[in-house]
Amino acid sequence: WLFAPAGLTDGPMPAHYEPEDSPVPNPLYPGQQRNPVRQVFARPDNRYHPSGNEPGSDVFPYMITTYRLTEHFTAGGMSRWSPYLAELQPEFFCEVSPELAAERDLEHNGWAHLVSARGVVEARVNVTDRMTPLRIGDRTVHQIGLPYHWGPNGYSTGDAANELSSIALDPNVHIQEVKALSADIRPGRRPRGPAVPR
Repeated sequence: WLFAPAGLTDGPMPAHYEPEDSPVPNPLYPGQQRNPVRQVFARPDNRYHPSGNEPGSDVFPYMITTYRLTEHFTAGGMSRWSPYLAELQPEFFCEVSPELAAERDLEHNGWAHLVSARGVVEARVNVTDRMTPLRIGDRTVHQIGLPYHWGPNGYSTGDAANELSSIALDPNVHIQEVKALSADIRPGRRPRGPAVPR
């Protein structure tokens, strides 16, 4: 079942590639960072980050993973309009480890803004042991957890995690990579207007 002689664009054997945005080099295939047949879209609003050992990869040193919440069981567009669900999860938040909080001066329940080449969002900080720093090779890579249920409409509104992600698609089923991307995190509310590009 590992061998797929037909039907896979990147077959016939499964391989590991890093996400489009990754702060670490591909540990299994050092000569090939990303999937060579991924579907990418070169547009000014869809800029990709340098990855692995590429110059500039340290600008976005942290990994974001997105996930679903029990209280907002769909993508959020429906459950944000339900008063009791909005009350259970009233605000967009990010989860960070105590180590990352100390490294970036983030306060539990305070504000942070997350930055990628595509956008910037703000979220309340949840400092938790759930987000364990990863030891990859000779370096520590911090993870940031973001639920993807928020947006501009409903009872419980907030910035959308997808504002940070790029559009890079799996070559077989064309699913967007939003589960793993690199970013930076800084304390405080996000900039607005002309301050955003800076």
